[in-house]
Amino acid sequence: MDIKVTPGPNPANGKAVKIVQVADSRKFEVSPRTQSIPSLNEEEIKDSKISSRAIGRKRNGYGKAMGDFQLPEQRTVQDVVREAMTKALREKGYSVVEQGSVAYQNALPLEADIGQLWTYMTPGMWSLTLEFETIVKIKGNVFPTSKEEQIRGYAQMSTQIGSESNYVETMQNGIEDFIKNFKEKLKSAK
Repeated sequence: MDIKVTPGPNPANGKAVKIVQVADSRKFEVSPRTQSIPSLNEEEIKDSKISSRAIGRKRNGYGKAMGDFQLPEQRTVQDVVREAMTKALREKGYSVVEQGSVAYQNALPLEADIGQLWTYMTPGMWSLTLEFETIVKIKGNVFPTSKEEQIRGYAQMSTQIGSESNYVETMQNGIEDFIKNFKEKLKSAK
């Protein structure tokens, strides 16, 4: 499963920001009471190489877990959120700088904490519903009325099958919703 957000151009005249940290604080459970709670088996929960890439769980028509959806190796949910944040910031006029850049020292720092990022299936009588939700707490001086905002992204799809491509599409739509909602919360960089 390959999910990639293309950040887009970096305007040279916007306020410079730096994303100094994106933390994954999701809580996984072995047998959650609802499929919207991230779940893995016990060994996978302990392995950050797996949990940092986990984005959903395959389930049969009765809701029983059948396997995991993960990002490709070398990609994490932190990468996806960082790329989505970068895209939103650039589209709002900010210049996102990387460590080593001349502007990095004086750029406004941003931190993000991922509380939820999960794609899940709810079986139904004639179709099933795929849903994606992400909730990210972002701290920094880029909001008009506060220094911290909680940004949510959500998408849902009704389908006949829970194919990998449907999971990918649902997650991509949810990430686009996150980007839109983040941009709405940002003050203008100009």
